[in-house]
Amino acid sequence: MKVISLLLISLLLFNSCQKIDRINHYTNELVTQKELAENGFYKYSYSTFYDYNGNKVTDTKFQVKYDMYSNVKPQKNEEGEICPSQLGSLFKLDSLKKKEMKDYLKNNLNNRIITYLFRNDTLFYKSIIVLTSDKPQKQIADLTSKEKITKYYDNLKIPVRIIIEDNLSSKEHPTLFIINKYKTSIQYSEKDKSYELFTNYLNDSIYYDILDTWYYGLMRNTHYFLKYNPELFM
Repeated sequence: MKVISLLLISLLLFNSCQKIDRINHYTNELVTQKELAENGFYKYSYSTFYDYNGNKVTDTKFQVKYDMYSNVKPQKNEEGEICPSQLGSLFKLDSLKKKEMKDYLKNNLNNRIITYLFRNDTLFYKSIIVLTSDKPQKQIADLTSKEKITKYYDNLKIPVRIIIEDNLSSKEHPTLFIINKYKTSIQYSEKDKSYELFTNYLNDSIYYDILDTWYYGLMRNTHYFLKYNPELFM
């Protein structure tokens, strides 16, 4: 009986680790809002309206709902709105608050900011920012060079291919990849041991300006203009 109990506990722990790895560890698989909520991510939401005046649609308004899930805890901004803790503009904070946020980033987040954005309940993009870390973290992939990136995905048996596109990605320093069929940007620095990974699941754009607002203590309604597709508004 004792052996069976230990086996059950091990199985549960294994399944739990597999789920966490799938969400946090760069595999580019689709995840649900429920999975993120169950794994401790905080939810931030807003809705906005778009006017589309293209050739096929005239004077039509579409309501679009955005749900962002982040590993960063919420706080109130100066307007009393709930938003992620202010990690993007530490220079604006007083010394005590700045130290508090730096300690939180290092000790609670392991210098990693993870963001998932859903558009009308469809996964839009994923962003993982890994800042300089004093010690390598076992659970955080080291994607700080071309060789390390390709080796990481090869070991997981996940297809990875380098893209050379305009001035964004070169043979010497590639930053664009097709990973598990999705176009992914990885801006990395081996010297600083840091990188930013971004995957857009709806189109090939690598523009993600919501990170320039919500992590700066603002709840501005950031608009994402996509090529018109009625299914996105259903």
